[in-house]
Amino acid sequence: MRVKKFITYIIILISVVCASNCANISNSLSGGAKDTIAPVVLKEIPKYDDTNVNVKQIEITFNEYVKIKDRKNFIVSPPLKSAPVIFTRSKRVIVQFDSVLNENTTYLFDFGNAIVDLNEGNPLGDYRLRFSTGNIVDSLHLSGRARHAFSLDSVKNMKVLLYKSDTDSLPFTTLPDAVAVVSEKGFFVADALKSLPYRVVAVEDKNSNNIYDAGEMVGFLDSMIMPVSFSSDTMTVGDYERDSISTFDYLPLVRIFQENINKQYLIEYKREQERKVVLYFAQHYPEIHSIDFFNSDSVAFDSEKIITEKSFFGDTLTYWFAHDSVPSKMYSKIVYTKPDSIGNDVPTEVILRFKDFVKTENINRKSRKGDSDEKPETPKLQIATRVNETLVMETGFNLVFTAPLTKINYEKINLYQMDEEGKNPKKVAFEITPDTSNLCNYVFNSDKWESGLTYDVEFLTGAFSDIYNLENDSVRKKIQTPNTDKFSTIKLEFTNVECNYIVQLIRSKRVVQTKHIDNNGTLTVSFVEPDTYSIKIIEDKNNNKRWDTGSLKERRQPERIKLYRLEDGKTQIKFRQGWENVLPTDVKNLFDE
Repeated sequence: MRVKKFITYIIILISVVCASNCANISNSLSGGAKDTIAPVVLKEIPKYDDTNVNVKQIEITFNEYVKIKDRKNFIVSPPLKSAPVIFTRSKRVIVQFDSVLNENTTYLFDFGNAIVDLNEGNPLGDYRLRFSTGNIVDSLHLSGRARHAFSLDSVKNMKVLLYKSDTDSLPFTTLPDAVAVVSEKGFFVADALKSLPYRVVAVEDKNSNNIYDAGEMVGFLDSMIMPVSFSSDTMTVGDYERDSISTFDYLPLVRIFQENINKQYLIEYKREQERKVVLYFAQHYPEIHSIDFFNSDSVAFDSEKIITEKSFFGDTLTYWFAHDSVPSKMYSKIVYTKPDSIGNDVPTEVILRFKDFVKTENINRKSRKGDSDEKPETPKLQIATRVNETLVMETGFNLVFTAPLTKINYEKINLYQMDEEGKNPKKVAFEITPDTSNLCNYVFNSDKWESGLTYDVEFLTGAFSDIYNLENDSVRKKIQTPNTDKFSTIKLEFTNVECNYIVQLIRSKRVVQTKHIDNNGTLTVSFVEPDTYSIKIIEDKNNNKRWDTGSLKERRQPERIKLYRLEDGKTQIKFRQGWENVLPTDVKNLFDE
């Protein structure tokens, strides 16, 4: 009996051990600690910083199987005439190239984060192999920043092209002497450079040809830059950090912009209304030498009765006709500057034939049952009012029509101010001014607005007449001005003003107010809703009230932009209800930073 119990005990013990072992095997198969270790380089051919190298391929051997994750991270500096082929074989990365290496040249094969292990995808991280075809390895570097010229955001995946010469045509025609890539944080480091100054041009390089092609984003430094050697307080290649300095504002800044491509031509033209013709051009500010409109009998229209409207950038031209009558058939002869077959800008004459316009009669006819003899109602001029009551005391409000006006009868327009109880109306002065960029818009404003009151605007019948000889019906509009106690006020005390500046108040990346200043003094921004804002200050040297982009060919930088900074360096500013915020603004110091 004892023997039987002993055998049973042994069987149970063996079963437990086997179950335990099976459990361990199961755990092992299901995984353990995740592999987070990057591949390790065991061998390089040629070796890092080898000299007198003459090879057709390079090989890097690792301690494990690897793969190439993103070939866009891989660059060769200086670039080869033919793109190299990169592939993996077993535990090796091989780069083959047909191009003959230049003599006495230091080459940098920069893999970035392209090399990762096969299973977990752990990146090797900023791996570079450097060697020289001569006796000396060039080891200087040049660091910088790249930011969008208007938004001030970091611009990643741009290529930085470096040239030993300062010739204007180089970025358009010639491979650079060195290449670097802008990181996701907007920094770049060009390495393996000689001890001589370089011209710096950043390009979008959509087709990876290492030159600048029209239509790509671009940026450049005004002067050639001398590279330096790495030191203890210099930005490192891998993580772009410094040992003791937390900001990179000291680095050269390349401002990235989109050029205006000078390929001017007339895209489209059409007759949108009986008395409205619109021309659309490919580029801003077309050079119009002459334009004439005439009927089918070649009789020209009276030019004094043609109203011309230009869009903000001038690329859309609208012509309104205030003539007594306009024919259904209309033609135009326009002479404007346009590139010829070899790219030279020359005056070009074009004849335009517009689609025949057919009038639609009785557009406002009444339709009542049993009243077939009812006469059509005379069309009326419609008035649309667009009011932002928060800003009405600052900017007034807009009156929007379907066509430009030919007459404003101020005797038929009244602005009444009510008392605090909304009673006892009294007339106050006002003014109506046209919007020069949209002749169908007019601004109604007054210097008699007061906080927290109600106003009535009255437009009596016949107050307005347009180019179609239409008049308005009687219209009334009630407006409530804001209570200033519920808002914040900003007073920017400008000093060292040398040109015009555009000032934009920005909340959540949206411009909420725009102001202009062209001399020393206080610029007041009122009715600021309590919130966090940034203040963008745009240098407007040509005083055209807008930001202008740059030109690589003309070596013209885009107009400069800065964000207002508090003493602690912050650009996000909290404005509170009822506060008056005085901000000293030395624009010379701001733009010299």
